[in-house]
Amino acid sequence: MSKVIYRFERPVDLEALQICKLSVAVVISCRGGQDKLDLTLASLAAQSYPSKLINVYIVDDGSEPALKLPKIRPAKVKLINYKNDAKKWGKTRATNAVTANLKEDVIWFVDADMVFDPDHLAHHMKWHHDSDDYAVLGWKRFVKEWTYNPTQLRQRLVAGEFLDLHEENWGKERWEERSLRTNDLQNPGMEGFRNFVGATFSMYNKRWKELGGYNSDLTTGEDTELGWRVQNSGLRMVADRQAHSWHLGYSTVEENKEEISRHNNPALAQLIPEMKSIRANSKERFQVSNYEVVLDVRNCNLARLQKLELELLETPGTQAEFLLLGNWSDLKKRYSPVKDSYADLREIQNWLKGSPQYKFKDIAADAQIRIEEVLKLFTVTAIPLHLFAEADFELNLKDLINHTLDKEFGMLGLANNQDRRAFALISPALARAHRTKGDTYANIAEQFGVHWMTYEKFLEVYDGKKSTVARFNRFVKREGKKINSPKQFVLFIGKILKLVRRKIFK
Repeated sequence: MSKVIYRFERPVDLEALQICKLSVAVVISCRGGQDKLDLTLASLAAQSYPSKLINVYIVDDGSEPALKLPKIRPAKVKLINYKNDAKKWGKTRATNAVTANLKEDVIWFVDADMVFDPDHLAHHMKWHHDSDDYAVLGWKRFVKEWTYNPTQLRQRLVAGEFLDLHEENWGKERWEERSLRTNDLQNPGMEGFRNFVGATFSMYNKRWKELGGYNSDLTTGEDTELGWRVQNSGLRMVADRQAHSWHLGYSTVEENKEEISRHNNPALAQLIPEMKSIRANSKERFQVSNYEVVLDVRNCNLARLQKLELELLETPGTQAEFLLLGNWSDLKKRYSPVKDSYADLREIQNWLKGSPQYKFKDIAADAQIRIEEVLKLFTVTAIPLHLFAEADFELNLKDLINHTLDKEFGMLGLANNQDRRAFALISPALARAHRTKGDTYANIAEQFGVHWMTYEKFLEVYDGKKSTVARFNRFVKREGKKINSPKQFVLFIGKILKLVRRKIFK
């Protein structure tokens, strides 16, 4: 497959499937719900994608009574009874156990309460035939009632009546609004992962395995957490409006919002830094940090380093992992405390060496660090943002981050009059560059874009954006887009009041 950039052209029809060559594993993990499952299987039996390339795996996660295969079903179906015990149960573990042994090219994950348009899978597969780095979401609408049985459903699908099955249907307004605002996830920013909420999604089998599958510690919210890792892995997320489906009834989350939020919020906040409002309520450290920061502190003192950290972590609930570059080996040489040429460096080490968020890497006192060498120090994880700075560069790193995200740069670098340098890099760009052969920096430039500015030009462009009023206006504009009901309006007013109180009593 040819190398393609992240800002991709979108295949809009099924011409790519004139020759279908990729095999598909359809994975349905469920517990109970035989009646709905029968309808799901009837719709899968009517898919236009070649049946010889489709294998369906139904994972029965401890149903009582056990699930059984209905008469109307795809040609190749396997029912797997996942044996539950006190330590081994739930969708995430069951799905991971089954998918670990699958050999098909693509895995399509579906819920057992879905009805699919005959071309639904084909619209997923047009992307996967184009490239191996897509994570594709189908388009779903919710229905409250249905009167058809599997036989009637199959007949109506064959007759081309999928869109006529339900006159009354609903979408998740925030999901659809976010899809519209992000150009169907072509420009996902940092919030694209929120649309990765399962029900119907697909990706290459090898990408699923690279991601490590579901987080098996999660009972619910596993799709959202997976979406966060998908986003930061550099895979291209797609919400395909032509991949139609009906969701039979509202989800458990919609019907039990309060209980699910109480359960999910602390678990997901540990793993997803973008859940800022939830994280702000905790003073504890989280499993996944917001930033991975590499700092050259050879010409820096403790006060400057602490100021830099304070500015970066000003927002409650944010945290960072720091790698401090310095000539630490020189500190082992004999010295006098009253005539210590490395007094600043030594003070930094002595104060911070006990903190788990700080690590130290030795470099020569006169070493010239190339950008390419710095990039090798970053790790591809669920941390969304990577930063580098020569710590004596008088720069607020948060401003650099904000401008990088505002302009959707893969990497934004600054240089001042003293030739001090700093840059911000988003994790999708780093991950994708690592997955592509060749030079990492060149790959980032080609796939996501690299932009360098003088610090003076940056201040000119960014002028006014740092002001409290400007930041407040951006906050109001961003949060106001989410209002779709009286309840959301009340939540919106609550957020504003909370922000105002925080600033007043800071």
